[in-house]
Amino acid sequence: MSDKKLSFGANPSMREVPSGQHALIMISKDFSEWKTIDTEWGQKFSFPITLFSHPSYESIPSKGIAMTWESKSVAALNLFAYIYQTDGEIRTFDWDAEAEFKGKWKLHRTDSGTYQLEQV
Repeated sequence: MSDKKLSFGANPSMREVPSGQHALIMISKDFSEWKTIDTEWGQKFSFPITLFSHPSYESIPSKGIAMTWESKSVAALNLFAYIYQTDGEIRTFDWDAEAEFKGKWKLHRTDSGTYQLEQV
């Protein structure tokens, strides 16, 4: 018997990180859930995440909140391109790529508004 429970609806989208601040996230290792989406602001990259800290959220449980990070930032583009080839297929790696995504990431927004993503 599976411990998985039914769930319906979409995860909320994470708010933008204010300039000069950061959020702490865990990125989904299920690369098939990563996608590109078309919005009124152009194409964005969409990643399921767990949010652990963010300056725009007052109370986040210690287990985090399941959300989606949608962004057209260079950091999001580079993250997506690291896993996906230009034809939309997941790259083949000689190592365990999923293991590289274990743990938390710091999503920092510089004072100029650009995003930087780094493992912590």
